[in-house]
Amino acid sequence: MRKRIITLLIILCLLSVQTVFSAGQAETPKAAQPSELRILVPQSPGIPEGVDALAKAYMAKHPEVTITTRSVPFNRYKEQLTVMWSSDDVDDIITTGSPDIVNYAYYGALLPLDDILPKSERSQFIQSSIDAVTYNGKIYAYPFREAASALFYNKKYFAMAGVEAPSIDNPWTWSEWLKNVTKVRDAVKAQTGKDVWGLTFLANPGRGDFWLTPIIRSNGTKDSNTYKAISPDGMTLTGYADTPEAMEAYNFYQKLYTEYKMAPTAEVPDAFGNGQSITFLSFLSSANDLVKKFPATEFGLMPLPYFKTPLTHTGGFTYAISAKAKNPSVAKDFIKFASSDEGIQIYFDTSGSDLVSRIGFAERFPQYFTNANQKFFSDILEKYGEARPATPGYVLYNSIMGFNLFLDLATGADVEQTVRTKIKEFEAQVKNM
Repeated sequence: MRKRIITLLIILCLLSVQTVFSAGQAETPKAAQPSELRILVPQSPGIPEGVDALAKAYMAKHPEVTITTRSVPFNRYKEQLTVMWSSDDVDDIITTGSPDIVNYAYYGALLPLDDILPKSERSQFIQSSIDAVTYNGKIYAYPFREAASALFYNKKYFAMAGVEAPSIDNPWTWSEWLKNVTKVRDAVKAQTGKDVWGLTFLANPGRGDFWLTPIIRSNGTKDSNTYKAISPDGMTLTGYADTPEAMEAYNFYQKLYTEYKMAPTAEVPDAFGNGQSITFLSFLSSANDLVKKFPATEFGLMPLPYFKTPLTHTGGFTYAISAKAKNPSVAKDFIKFASSDEGIQIYFDTSGSDLVSRIGFAERFPQYFTNANQKFFSDILEKYGEARPATPGYVLYNSIMGFNLFLDLATGADVEQTVRTKIKEFEAQVKNM
C-alpha cells in the first residue's frame, strides 16, 4: 500500500513539472515571421504621401514587416486594377473610391472585412460610408476619407438684396432657393447692371451622379423608392428613378435652364470666383481654391436645397484587400492601424486635413479642423451624408444617369421620354456586365 502511494506521488510530481514546463512554453511568444505587404494607390493629391507615412510608421512598430507602395496616374487607376486582378500577382491593399467597391466585390476581387469591422464598431462611422462598402450583407472596404457637397453663395450679392442664407439645421427648399436667388439676381442687376447666373457647377451644364442625383432623391421620404433611387441589388431603375416624384424633380431641374434661366448651358470658367454666379454647387476643395485664387470673392456656405428630405452624396477613398492577397492577416492589421485615430493623424500630418468617415474625430482632434470651411463640410457630412446609389454597374450608372441624362435635360429634351430611354439603356447594359 505504501509503495502504491509513493508511486502515485512520483507520478503526480512528474505531471506537475510537465504542466509547469508546458505553461512556460506557452507564455514564450513566437518570433514574428518576416512578411511583405504591397499597397497600390492612385496619384491623387496627398494620397501617396499619406500612405507612405503610414507605411513607415507601421514598419517602425512591426520591423518584421516590409511594406512597398506604388502609385498609378489617377486616370489609369481603374484600368490598372482590372489588369492586376486578372493575374495572380496582386498588390495586397488598394485604396479606391467607395462607389466602386460594390462593383469589385460583385466580381470577387476583394476580401470581406467583417472580422476587422464588426457590427459592434460600425456606429463609429457615418452610416453612408458603411452602406457604400457593403455588398450582400458583407463589408468589403474600410471607410476612411469622405466627400460632401454644399452650396456656396456670394455674400456681397446676398447683402445687396437683404437676403440671409439658411443655417445648417434649416436648409432652404428648392422653391425657397428659387425665390431668394431670383431676388438676389434682380438686386445685382439693379445695382450693378450685371446679369449673373443663379447657379453654376464645376462643369456647366451640371453633370454627375455625385452632384445632381441628390436633387431628384430629395423629392422622396427616406423610406421611398424615389429616395432609394435604385433597387436593392443595384440592377433596376424602373420604379425608382421614374416615380412621379422623381419626374417632378427632373422637370424642376430642366426649368433651371429652359424657363428660369438660372444656369448656363455652356461652360463658364470660374464663374463663381469671377462673380458671374450667385450660388455654386461644389465641395471642400473648391473652398480652398477660392481662397487662393479669388481672395476678393467673399463667400458663405449653405446646405444643398431639397424638396422633402435634405441630403448630400458622400463617397471617398477606402482601404480594401485583394482577394488574392498573399498576406491577408497582415494587410488587415495594417488597415486597422491606418484607420485608427493615430493612423488618421499620421496621414493628416503628411497630406493635409480632409473629411473623414469616423464620427467624432473632429471633436477629438479639433486642431485638424480649425478651418471654418472644413468644419462646415464635416458637419454637413455627418448630418446629411448619404451613400450614392449602390450598384455593381456604377460606372454605367454614372455615365448614363449621372452624365448623359442631365446633359440632355439641360438642353430641353422631353423629360419623360429621356428618363425612360436612359433607364432602359442602363438596365439592358448592366445585365450584360
